[in-house]
Amino acid sequence: MSKSHSLLPNLFISGVQKAGTTALASFLEQHPDICLVKNKEAHVFDDPALQKAQDKSQFVHEKYAEKLQHYSGEKYILDATPITILHPLFVEQCADFCPDALHIVMLRDPVERALSHYTMSKLKGREDFSPIKAFLSEAKRLEGFYEELPKSEFKSKYRDQSYLIRGLYKRQLRSLRCRFNDSAIKVLDQSELLKCHHQTLNNVFSFLDLPKIDVPEKRVFTSQDDIHLPFWVKVALKVYFQIADR
Repeated sequence: MSKSHSLLPNLFISGVQKAGTTALASFLEQHPDICLVKNKEAHVFDDPALQKAQDKSQFVHEKYAEKLQHYSGEKYILDATPITILHPLFVEQCADFCPDALHIVMLRDPVERALSHYTMSKLKGREDFSPIKAFLSEAKRLEGFYEELPKSEFKSKYRDQSYLIRGLYKRQLRSLRCRFNDSAIKVLDQSELLKCHHQTLNNVFSFLDLPKIDVPEKRVFTSQDDIHLPFWVKVALKVYFQIADR
């Protein structure tokens, strides 16, 4: 058995997509006590193959072993797969295998997050609708979402076109808090990292009980969120999230 075969993460950036998780992971990776899994996102607990595996423990350990061949004894192993928080089953499986892990959840204004997600899907050729049509038709297109997502392939409508459902943060946080203590969860907003870079990272290092280090502020990637919605649509979406996210 290889050195890394029995290793599992004890730190997750478990949510949410398009809220600065890539930036945060790149900053945390610079700490000498944090080892980030290969390619940032291991996609273990949301892997449809996990649901079909006869030996789930073997599947989880072997997939993480492949992602951690570079591990060299750091205090934390970080998996920054932001879909983890989206489905209760992903959270449940994460808790089963990593019950003592810490979780960082990055949030963003849900309307902005939905637009950013839409832009990404459009650029990847996975969306043909206009943003308004995509948002209005989401409930119909993603009918059966909670039953279908765990077994859906990595390229599927349940992942690529789930613009609004991913913005139901209270529902997702409830699922996480059912499995992990509040003391194990750190919730941040993307704006905190953008506007108060050093203070926010110092707060994270305190949460992790790690020595503070200076991580230079850097724009990790250039935003391509150039789609603009009419004001009334944004207002309607904000009202939707206020009503739906309870």
